[in-house]
Amino acid sequence: MRSQRTFRVTAYLSVLVVLVASAVAGRSVAQASGQEPRPVYVAPTGEAADPGVVRDGQDYYAFMTGGLARVARADNPRGPWQSMPNALSRWGEWASGQGAVWAPDAVRTSAGWVLYYAAQAEGFAGQRCIGTAVADQPGGPYEPAATPLVCPILGGEDPAADRPDQTSGVIDPSPFQDEDGTRYLLYKTQKTPGTIRMFPLSQDGLHGRGEASHELVRHSDSIENPVMVRRDGHYFLFAAANWYDQCRYSTVWRRSADLWSFADKDEHVLLDQAGTGLCGPGGADVVTGGGGPDRIFLHAWVCSAGNEPCRFTGVVTDPNRRRVVYAAVLSWGADGITPQVPAFLPPA
Repeated sequence: MRSQRTFRVTAYLSVLVVLVASAVAGRSVAQASGQEPRPVYVAPTGEAADPGVVRDGQDYYAFMTGGLARVARADNPRGPWQSMPNALSRWGEWASGQGAVWAPDAVRTSAGWVLYYAAQAEGFAGQRCIGTAVADQPGGPYEPAATPLVCPILGGEDPAADRPDQTSGVIDPSPFQDEDGTRYLLYKTQKTPGTIRMFPLSQDGLHGRGEASHELVRHSDSIENPVMVRRDGHYFLFAAANWYDQCRYSTVWRRSADLWSFADKDEHVLLDQAGTGLCGPGGADVVTGGGGPDRIFLHAWVCSAGNEPCRFTGVVTDPNRRRVVYAAVLSWGADGITPQVPAFLPPA
């Protein structure tokens, strides 16, 4: 009969072998360890999609697609998350008031808390533009500006020149501040091919700097939900590739030493259905700094009352489908510059 210690060592080595083999095979540690990802936030009604997450002290705020910008708050990424009133006090004067806000995100500047949001523009055939709104508190209420910031037809400060389709809108705004304090806004242009652009902002984050936006990446299928991170002299562009209503929707990344040069950089998959067991793990946002560990928040499709991942390989057609939010550890590999997700956070 083997000793208990021998058994523990053998068991440990067995698990280690499985994890290493799984990593080599492209599977995530979370999947290999048998710890299936579970959502940390499920909206009480509707769905929770495209989380734009900010940290203010010990509190986290997640801004999500829906209504006048859905918001939830927690003092831990695991939750429990508490739903709050919509972030926007009303529609901006430029908006049609139809549909819902898409993929909002916020940042604190000298103007206070600034919310960026995409909404249908008046007289734009249902297409969206990007507006701004300001609040004293991260959860709002945010008072919208009268004119859009990025809009192809309504005289926005960034006309999104040289786009592949001038009749389409702009969505998925994501603020970024470089180490020298310079601010930018990343966003997606609609239709195919999808592109990611970046627009230089004023220090208060409410206006442009008199410069046009520039294209960072173009995708033959679709690419959206951009997020920029600076680390160890490199820029990391995270995005969601493929179509949002399919299980093959995934989170990808590129690395560059030049803020404006990503088109010729290799695209790497960070999270997909094969590696996580989730259906369409995308719409991600990254929270770094602030004295806490790096985290990544994302949504994926579930198709049951028990929040089990949808089991499709293509378009998710289940009438019970809805998107929920997951939180995970974001690490940077042995070299410090290779994004990895070693584990998902269990819900509180």
